[in-house]
Amino acid sequence: MSCDIDINLKVNIHEAALVRAYLFLQTKQDSYEFPSARTVIIRKFIQNLDEQIEANLPEEDHPDEHRV
Repeated sequence: MSCDIDINLKVNIHEAALVRAYLFLQTKQDSYEFPSARTVIIRKFIQNLDEQIEANLPEEDHPDEHRV
């Protein structure tokens, strides 16, 4: 099986936040200086989740920093 196959997964924002929190808890004790390959992959996935969660927050939860 090839690791070069991408999948698309649809979850709501609450499910994404729940999965993100769980993955963080499972890797928070791992080294930041010398993480395992598994931890690097999981942390990259967490970062992707963070970006998607932030991009999809309702406007009142995610105010524009440039507003005066």
